[in-house]
Amino acid sequence: MKKYSRRTRKCIGNAVLFLSVACALAGCGRKNETALQEETEDNAEPVQTTGIAGESGADGQIDFAALQEENPEIFAWIYIPETEIDCPVLQSMQGDDFYENHDAYGQEDDNGAAYIELANQASMCDFNTVIHGKTGKEGNGSFAELYRFADPDYFDRHESLYLYLDGNVLTYEIFAAYERENTSLLRSYDFTYIEGCEQFLNDLYSVRDMTMNLREGWEGVTPYHFLITLTIQKEDGSDRQFVVLAILTQDAAGTIDRIVAE
Repeated sequence: MKKYSRRTRKCIGNAVLFLSVACALAGCGRKNETALQEETEDNAEPVQTTGIAGESGADGQIDFAALQEENPEIFAWIYIPETEIDCPVLQSMQGDDFYENHDAYGQEDDNGAAYIELANQASMCDFNTVIHGKTGKEGNGSFAELYRFADPDYFDRHESLYLYLDGNVLTYEIFAAYERENTSLLRSYDFTYIEGCEQFLNDLYSVRDMTMNLREGWEGVTPYHFLITLTIQKEDGSDRQFVVLAILTQDAAGTIDRIVAE
């Protein structure tokens, strides 16, 4: 796997040359330091912020050409307002768990990166796209703040999630957050068939857990909807995972579609 280095970013400011000339006839005076600083700031070129280090879903300006120069396996960008979940999403051609211990540049990193498995389509047209992340050893992993959705008040106040694709923006509403057994959703359910989708929904709505957060109004989810599941393994030593489910509510480019097998 080729490792990708960070793009070099330079900010070149115009140098200010100050000459202190005692010239009584010309009436020249010394510029004060404040004026000099303002002139320097006004003349400085703006700092470039393209690429992984400078991108943010907050302003909606995701430069996929720049990102894919860094790593062509970046296919999306996930952003949850008022959280630090604002990062690229990848799909490895080497193995499903490659980004479990590599960062978005392809460098080894125990914090990992946000990624999907090969069983999901990068087009986001599956019934349920599972996006994996980690909390990280020091709470600086890609999904470190996902646990905040376990708090009912926080869950109630934060509904929206955005996924940027090259040429499209998908808006989702977060409608469930809960713990489940730490097993693979993509291996437990066959989301390519109606039966597998229905089984997942039946199991979801049959959960009897007082810690589960479920938003009202989404009891009618069907296999014809489009979901994403954000998942992290709990760090308390238990064999559990925490998941946050969201449902597609807006497809800006109108490209999300699929045929559901009976």
